[in-house]
Amino acid sequence: MKRLRRALAALAVLAVALGLGLAVRRFGVGTVRVAGVSMRETLSGGDVALVTRFDYLDGRAPRRGDVVECRFPGRGDTYIKRVVALPGDEARFEGGRLILNGEAVSESYVSSPTGDYSVRLGEDEFLVLGDNRAESYDSRMADMGPVGRDAFLGRVRWVVWPLDRIGPVR
Repeated sequence: MKRLRRALAALAVLAVALGLGLAVRRFGVGTVRVAGVSMRETLSGGDVALVTRFDYLDGRAPRRGDVVECRFPGRGDTYIKRVVALPGDEARFEGGRLILNGEAVSESYVSSPTGDYSVRLGEDEFLVLGDNRAESYDSRMADMGPVGRDAFLGRVRWVVWPLDRIGPVR
């Protein structure tokens, strides 16, 4: 009988630890492996990055410039992109430059030019693009489009692998 109680207690502790671990991963901090080249030079394919999941809970919105993990409507995969424009913004790309609400914006993180494009975002729409614009499949594509507030899974904060790339994501 004593052995059974010990075994049940050990299982209970294990179940609680597993539950806490899953809760932390879902609502706290997780990791994501970067696939592809759409975020080059900021992130490289194969990088493993730390994602804080609590940033956008309770309907909180990302800020312009945040690197995020998100989902596009109708797609099961997650994507790593940068928030370029916020709800209500008018974004235009002319000659490779971003014009946001009529003012030119410097994008030092962009690693390739952006073709001409324009969009006026609705009240719950965000424009998310890769930093390597020439090779990014993102909100500019007709079958992707802007994303809503509920599309954001977390903010990409820190590269943790490979060791020679460890550091904050800017």
